Amino acid sequence: MKILIFGHLGHIDEYAEYIRALKSVDSVQALLVTMGPDECELGRKAGVFDAVKDILPSQAELDAADTDRSAAIQSLQQLEERLGSHFVNKDILMDRYFRGQPVIEVDPNSVPVTWNSARTKQFMSLIYRRLEENMSQFDPDFILLEPVTAPFRMAWRLAHEKGVPSGKFMPVRFWPDRLYLEVGLGYDWHKARSAYHEMTERPLTGEEASKVKQRLRIIRDEKTKPTYLQTDHAKGAPSFIKRLDASKLALGLHAWLGMRAKTYTQNPHVLPGKTFSPITKYARYRNGQKAKRYLLKHQTPFDKIKKGKYAMYFLHVQPEVTVDGMAFDYQDQENTIRNILASLPADMDLVVKEHSPMLGFRPLEAYTQLAHMPGVILAETHEDSHKLITHASVVVTLTSTVALEAILYGIPAVVLGSIYFDSFNGIYKPETLNELKELLAHPERLAGATEEDAVRTLGAMLRASSPGRPPRGDTWMLREVDDESAKMMMSALKSECGLA
Repeated sequence: MKILIFGHLGHIDEYAEYIRALKSVDSVQALLVTMGPDECELGRKAGVFDAVKDILPSQAELDAADTDRSAAIQSLQQLEERLGSHFVNKDILMDRYFRGQPVIEVDPNSVPVTWNSARTKQFMSLIYRRLEENMSQFDPDFILLEPVTAPFRMAWRLAHEKGVPSGKFMPVRFWPDRLYLEVGLGYDWHKARSAYHEMTERPLTGEEASKVKQRLRIIRDEKTKPTYLQTDHAKGAPSFIKRLDASKLALGLHAWLGMRAKTYTQNPHVLPGKTFSPITKYARYRNGQKAKRYLLKHQTPFDKIKKGKYAMYFLHVQPEVTVDGMAFDYQDQENTIRNILASLPADMDLVVKEHSPMLGFRPLEAYTQLAHMPGVILAETHEDSHKLITHASVVVTLTSTVALEAILYGIPAVVLGSIYFDSFNGIYKPETLNELKELLAHPERLAGATEEDAVRTLGAMLRASSPGRPPRGDTWMLREVDDESAKMMMSALKSECGLA
């Protein structure tokens, strides 16, 4: 099997583990395509890729767009015509790196405006042509990538046009030590959708039914949460003392003073050194602590919340592709919350809960907006989501798996973005803002999922997945892939590529 891998610096160790595991169980030829000399060096050091190629445009090639960008525009227009979709501008706008909002730990105000329209489209045009050239020369059976930013989404689209499946393995919510091969542009998981809708003709029986019902009981009894919420990352911004850890200080100094930072005008995945200067980072920490104190001051305990009628909204981590891409029209969460609240009847409040990884990162302005919206109640950040859901009249989310939790408790949920469970029973998906308003005007008319629907949901996820563990699961910690997982992944890849 021939696998082309397209990833940035943070992906390469994970993809190297994929290839190491797959080569241990079958014959695999692997080409790593990446952007930048550091990425190439890391890929070569991994020692598992058969070839490594750098397709990052040069500084001179990108600077040329300042005087003439016509060739780049024409190239991208022709690509859109070929693929039958106007995707370039939207993919660029949802790309957190081009927007100067790369990760939650970085203050976007410290990132200079580098990627204007001309430079960005020149970059995308050059990447497109080099990607296509490598695809044609290598002729892969599968492309390993995660389409979360514009270059990788473009690679997925090119592969799709050529009939080459692309994607990566993902962990399964509610089913530990199971995974599935995601080959959609978002979290589409088409096999879970199909399994759900086919279950009317192939219902759960025997041991399979018992396994799913037992899992449902465990989830309800133990109030299970995503595994990553048990990590340090889920606690939000680290304390000042933790920031003084020697390893963290060394990484910070390298990011601030290292040579890589000087290439930020050439590579959108690189940030300028001043973004990581001690002064900038301290200001970010101080502002984050101020925002956190404000939020904690204005939170309401659950015992008081449960006395009234309320709809429930859980804030998402942002920037994040599940928000900026899969819920593009609703990505301004403060404005979305305002529209949700305005749609509710007068006897109902909107309870909003912060996602704990964002503590100390979301700007103060977001919390002040929410606190000053009459009708919004800020729940305690570490309050149990299961309790908040079970007492709510309706749950509204962009793409969060809290909608799945709502299904398991029979609480109606409104999903505003696109995700694999948005057509399951108990879920409502408005196509317009007016439809959202109509739904929320009478929450009591919304029907939650039945017990049978809850079993069907978990059963579909079980049937559409396989036993195994990907190199990087919900905890984000890299781990070695065991032989059985490697065999399962190879089998899934061959099946998807028609090589089984």
